[in-house]
Amino acid sequence: MNNDNDKVINLFKKQEENSDISAQRFFKGFPYIKLTKDDSGNYFKEDSLRDYANKCYYIVTVMKKNGIGVGLYKYKVPYLSLLDFLNEFRNNRSYGEIIDIERYIPEDLA
Repeated sequence: MNNDNDKVINLFKKQEENSDISAQRFFKGFPYIKLTKDDSGNYFKEDSLRDYANKCYYIVTVMKKNGIGVGLYKYKVPYLSLLDFLNEFRNNRSYGEIIDIERYIPEDLA
């Protein structure tokens, strides 16, 4: 059985190995890395990144209690609405617990 995780690159591995570097790269307690070029070595272009993001959706999985246990609800949320959607749960205006957030790229975008 092939594990899809074999193809995943751990971007934070180098930081974990060198604690001096990782201690300097935090934003509000969260580790990060900075990327300035794409896989081809080209610098990112602000307009291209914004256009790409506006065409993407996020599949947000929310666990909610129902009569017999719990159910998973999957919401297709456009990029521009993602923060508003998340704030509904953070501010307790909607019930449920966010379990997963996955980026959905429409096929015609690739």
